[in-house]
Formats: sequence, C-alpha cells, structure tokens
Amino acid sequence: MKRALFGLLSAALLLSAGAAQAEVGKSEAPPEAFGHGGQFGLRLGVVGGYRMIFRYDESAYCRPYDPMKPESEQAKSCGHTAPLATEIALSYGLLDALEPYVWLRLGLSGEEETNTEPVQILGVGTRLYTMSDSAFKIFVQPAIAYEFEGEGPNPDPLAPPGYDPDYSKDLVFHLAIGGHYDFHKNVGAFLDGGVTTGIFRGIHSELEVQLGVQGRYP
Repeated sequence: MKRALFGLLSAALLLSAGAAQAEVGKSEAPPEAFGHGGQFGLRLGVVGGYRMIFRYDESAYCRPYDPMKPESEQAKSCGHTAPLATEIALSYGLLDALEPYVWLRLGLSGEEETNTEPVQILGVGTRLYTMSDSAFKIFVQPAIAYEFEGEGPNPDPLAPPGYDPDYSKDLVFHLAIGGHYDFHKNVGAFLDGGVTTGIFRGIHSELEVQLGVQGRYP
C-alpha cells in the first residue's frame, strides 16, 4: 500500500514539474519577428502638402499676370497648397532593413496657379528601416523620378502675346522620413513627411505628408 501511494505521489510530482517547465518555455518564447526580407510589397498612399515655386524667366507664371507691371517685375516666387495626389509603389525586401521600390504618383487635380495638368511622376527609390524586426519601424526614404505632366487647359487670359511657358519634362528628387506599423507580417500602415523637388521647369518643391497602407507577400 505504501509503495502504491509513493508511486502515485512520484507520478504527480513529475507531471507537475513537466507542466511548470512547459509554462516557462511558453513565457520565454521569442517575440514575433516583423522583418520583410524576401517579401514583395504593394504600397498605396494619399499625399498632400504645401508647394513652393521659384520661377526661371521661361517658367509658367505662378500668379495671375499683372499687366500693370513689366515682365521683370512679375512674381518670381510663389507658395500655395498642393493638389492632393495618390501614390502607388511596388517593392521587394532585399534585406529586412533594405526595401527598394518603383513608385508612381498621380494627381487628383491640376495645379491652377501654373495651369499644369495633374501631377504624373514615375521613379525609383528605397526604404531604409531601423528596428526592422519590430512591429513599429522608423524609415528613411530617398528616391529619384521623372515628372511628365504637361500644360493644363486654362491659360492666363491676361498673359501677354507670345506667352509660351516651359512645360518640359522634369527631374525630381524625393526624401522622406516616417514611421511604419505592422498589424501583421503581411499588412501595415505608415505615415511620413518629406520634400519632393524638381529642377528643370523652375525650382519647385513640395513639403508633404503621406498616409498609406502596405501589403506584403509571401
């Protein structure tokens, strides 16, 4: 009888020790990693901001033409709210911290101040992540692009005869810094702030904010 009770007590102690060890193993399990190396990504965002223009002599006017002033006294610099635009990007994580991408920005409306069509920009860039394995990441995003929209449908009615502004294609540089949060390894959201600057039609820069979502596979 005593031997049976001792056997039962020993078995109970072994089961208790095994359960305790399992609980310790659970508590010490590593946190889920949110690195994106080897994943393809699709990013969708909405961009808005404030636009600043420093005209060349051949650039489009950025304020209504004033017939009471000579050409040399027409506005050379302007600032106004930038039209909203959408942005789409296709990316691939070469490393958890390095994500090159191709991006396209399409404006939702034209820029009335310079009579320019809705913005059209196509380029390449990369995101450089800090804390790349965590759900929340900080990123720096440099890029370069080609801007190719043309003249809009509403020229300045007060412009002098022979007015023919330069709407040539442009080279654009972009830099942004932001934060990204992963709800899941395949779905996240981001918010960034930055500047996009063109140099051929005039020096034109947009101080901008972008809010968007990103999906990844596999």
